[in-house]
Amino acid sequence: MSTLAFTDDRAENRRAWAKWLRRPDWQIVLRSGGQLQECRTPWDAGYALAIEGWPSSRAIMDENLDAMSTEDEIMAGCYGLGEEGGEFLASELPDRIRSVALMASQAAHSAAPYPDIGIEGSREILEDLPETPKWSLYVLSVALTDLWEYDPSPMRGAILSPSEVARLVADILDAAPPSLLASVEN
Repeated sequence: MSTLAFTDDRAENRRAWAKWLRRPDWQIVLRSGGQLQECRTPWDAGYALAIEGWPSSRAIMDENLDAMSTEDEIMAGCYGLGEEGGEFLASELPDRIRSVALMASQAAHSAAPYPDIGIEGSREILEDLPETPKWSLYVLSVALTDLWEYDPSPMRGAILSPSEVARLVADILDAAPPSLLASVEN
């Protein structure tokens, strides 16, 4: 097992992250000192890979920013993601990729409410995808994983396993919708 060595080529870093997410062991990232980190979502894996393999991540972490700002800055710097959480316009995705998320949305819409308020929030987010013009890599990673972990039954709205969620995120990274990417000034 190895980790990735990233450069300042954000497009290449996104391709490397996407390739990593297609591995059967995508959830395991080798940390410094030989420790293994298990990542719950594709977003978590991307962040862990950036911390371990992108040289500028250490300087950002040393700036003592709050955790959310640090994560946003590392994900933007390493992968060139523009908005918080990798937000992008859903309309910019190719139909074949968008339809995968919309199928999960339909399953979530058809599912009975979850008794757990956190998971119910994820279901509601997915249920609203067709009416939401902006989607987010972070939200898709977390909400789809939440539903699967809580109850992987297709009757409950979780039609994508974690590996399928990882492939969806990889496909979005490969498609590189223009709104996903930071402007040249960033």
